[in-house]
Amino acid sequence: MNIEELSEELYEDLNGRITAVDYADDLVVYFECDDWKENDVVRKFRITCAGVKESDVQPSPSGEIEFTDKHQLLWSHNEPHGYLYYSSEPVNRYEILGLVWEAHEKIFGGWRPLTDYANTYHAGQFIEFCKGSNGQLAQGPKPILEAYENAVANKIKTNYVASYKPDGGCKALIFDTCFVVCNSVAVAEISS
Repeated sequence: MNIEELSEELYEDLNGRITAVDYADDLVVYFECDDWKENDVVRKFRITCAGVKESDVQPSPSGEIEFTDKHQLLWSHNEPHGYLYYSSEPVNRYEILGLVWEAHEKIFGGWRPLTDYANTYHAGQFIEFCKGSNGQLAQGPKPILEAYENAVANKIKTNYVASYKPDGGCKALIFDTCFVVCNSVAVAEISS
């Protein structure tokens, strides 16, 4: 069985769960679920992730598994990066922060914090965001910077400056609430 087949067979009512995670040479996720054909049978799998770039996987319930090369979590690893600068003073910098936050949440929905990209300096203590008539608004993958730029387009002038393009080739193994960014995944069923 490969990851695509497991992903296709798995659905929420099968009580899927990550039971353990081993961070040895390759990251290994131990996953169990009820059998999709027989009652009272539990199937166990070892999912080995090679070339791990990032992970927040942990023991937890998961009714779905997705292995994809098209996900916003991959932007940091596969998309060109750059800086988004502003060159006009905003009327209300808190409005700009709100618009950027709203654009961020629409895309990431909790997968990544705003502080990964937006130049908020010491957010929480005092806001230094968008202070003055020019500066850096954000940095990171081009798709998120374009979303920020579109969100504030009629409020301030912005300019994107390219910086680098990562090697790419990464895929995301996504469970309900956690993920692994890696190059490849192998699945082996473990006999009870």
